[in-house]
Amino acid sequence: MFAYNKDLAAWAAEQAQLLRNGQVAQLDTDHIAEELESLARSERRTLATCMSGLLAQLLAGQYQPERKTAVWHATIRSERREIRQLLEESPSLAANLSQSRWRDMVWSSAYAEVVTETGLDALPATCPWSLEDQVLADEWLPV
Repeated sequence: MFAYNKDLAAWAAEQAQLLRNGQVAQLDTDHIAEELESLARSERRTLATCMSGLLAQLLAGQYQPERKTAVWHATIRSERREIRQLLEESPSLAANLSQSRWRDMVWSSAYAEVVTETGLDALPATCPWSLEDQVLADEWLPV
């Protein structure tokens, strides 16, 4: 039996094989549970990173109109596509969009990125846009 702490790849392959063979009693259930929880956290972090990046682009574009170039538009389309794909593959992630704590965390990250990149400091403290109706809408852009 492979040790979880020594060779994660070999351990994971072995656990998958045990599961496929119906050898449930031999499974390392504690570590399997940890890995599954880690996977869920990773998916939530990926969504937060993409959403924060999208918000930062939108925010910077609103306060620095000269940023609204073809590259800016392409980056926004790319971020929206990535978010849409994440939500299609893991629909339960959509619950994050309505959680104020999550939205605040994502906005804070986007805000900090824009302040660092641009030096702007007169930005809204909270997200002024609806995530579902505006930020994720294909054609919507801030004025």
